[in-house]
Order: sequence, then C-alpha cells, then structure tokens
Amino acid sequence: MACPLTPPPRTDLPERGISAHRGGLLGCPGNTVDAFKRAICRGVHQIELDVRASADDVIVLAHDDHVTGQDQTLHISESTFDQIKKLDLAPCKGETKAQPIPTLEQALAIMPQNIWINVDIKNNDPRVAKLVAETVAKTRRFDQVIFAARDKAAPAIRQIAEKAGQKSLIANMSREMFRFQYIDATINSCAEFIQLASMPYVPFVRGTPSQNTMDRLKKAGVRVNYSWLSEENEGKLKKKLQDLFYRRVDFVLVDHVDQAMNAADTLGLPPLVPHWNRSPLPTGAELPLCPSTQ
Repeated sequence: MACPLTPPPRTDLPERGISAHRGGLLGCPGNTVDAFKRAICRGVHQIELDVRASADDVIVLAHDDHVTGQDQTLHISESTFDQIKKLDLAPCKGETKAQPIPTLEQALAIMPQNIWINVDIKNNDPRVAKLVAETVAKTRRFDQVIFAARDKAAPAIRQIAEKAGQKSLIANMSREMFRFQYIDATINSCAEFIQLASMPYVPFVRGTPSQNTMDRLKKAGVRVNYSWLSEENEGKLKKKLQDLFYRRVDFVLVDHVDQAMNAADTLGLPPLVPHWNRSPLPTGAELPLCPSTQ
C-alpha cells in the first residue's frame, strides 16, 4: 500500500536536534509548564510530554496514572480535573510555589511556534486520542505536534485532523517484539515518525539503530526520535549524540538539557531561538521570559 504524500514540515521548524524529555532535568518536576519554559529558554528543538485523560475527560500531563504530590496521591484516570488541580507537585529549584499538574491546552499555550511538540499519549484508547487531537485542533498546533500514539489511538487522530482540514503527524509507539517488526509496522501504517528506544543489551529489540534500520526508515520518509539519553557527563553525552546524529537520527530525547545543548552546539546544532507569533493567548497564559528573545 502506498502512503499518501506528507507535506514537508514548515521551514521554521528544526530539521534535527535535542528533545527535552518531559521538559528535562532543569530543577522543575517533569511534565510541568515551568519545566517546559526552562527548556524553551535553553533553546531545545523539541519538547516531549506525556498526556492522560482524567475521569471527566480533561487531558492532563502525567507520565504515570498514579501521581504523588507533596501531601496527597491520586490516580489520574479515577480523578476529576477539580481533584487533580488541587494536587501540589514540588516547587522548581530556587522557588517556593508548588507546581500544578497542567492541562495539555495550558502546556500548548506557552509553546513557541517554531518548536516540535512530541505528545506521548499514554492511553491506547481512541476516545482519549480524540480528545488530544481536538485540543491540538483548538489550539491550531497540528503543524508542529507529533502524536506519539499506539495502534488503537492513531486512527482517531487521523479522523480529527481530516475533519479540521489538517495533516497529522504520527509517531508509531506500538513496539513489536523485534525491531525489524517495529520498522515494518511503522512503514506499513504510514506513520511519519518512529520513536526508537535505547536498550543496548538487546540490540535486535532496542538500542542504537543499525545502518539497515535507518536506510529503510529514511527510504520510507519516516523521521526518527530516539528515546532516551539519561547521561549527565557532557563529554560522554557528546559522543552519544554525535553517534546518533551520524546515524541520521532526527531528534534525541535527553534528561540533562544543559549538558546536551552545550554538546549539540559543538556539533553544529545551535540553540533554537523561540518565536511566538500567534495570538491571542488563552486567559492566564504567560510566555516564558527568555532574555535572548525579548
């Protein structure tokens, strides 16, 4: 089956670079608006975040269903948004104000227009995927959002995008037992992205991609996210990034953003200068204050 042609990405979006895994380890709890603001101001090329649906169908940011705050614990899927927004996460380093669990809409509101947004939909559920895609449509972000979705969720995203007159970008997250099966499934599903995972001791399943893997993906027009590098030492991180970019990986998810951005800069990938040009902002949304862009 031939896949429909996907329009090339906007020219102001990075061709490759560093992705802040859940916003990166920059002193804030992961998957929070202030974590993303700090990463944006470091010049990352992509923000990765995780989403789930509350009991009353509000899309919020959380990697796990079970979330522990400073003084309470809850399950996202069993809690209403009114309950979720009362849960206080730890404050960012150097601050005293607790961090809330944001909605996807709140997170999208502060994103620059020239950064990739990698949205990992943790629920393999068409209903949840529909809610996520509707939020992206409402905020007019289809051209920069990568929907990291499993097999049951992806069709719902395509349907909402078509209804909105937009093209959707899917990263196939339905990983098979062996990598060659995962590659086959990704190409056959016409996904625009794949998210390869690191697990070096089982190279036929995960780990650094081989030349054959990358040749097949590039021939099919599939772009590659790599998840993820937790290395903190800048020298070691640079070597790993250099190898992955040499292998034609497009975006590498990292925890230690400062070290990764320093390393990337020496590899010819300078920090992104964020641009905000869409208005009006939702009520209460505040743009990051980045000195280089003010």
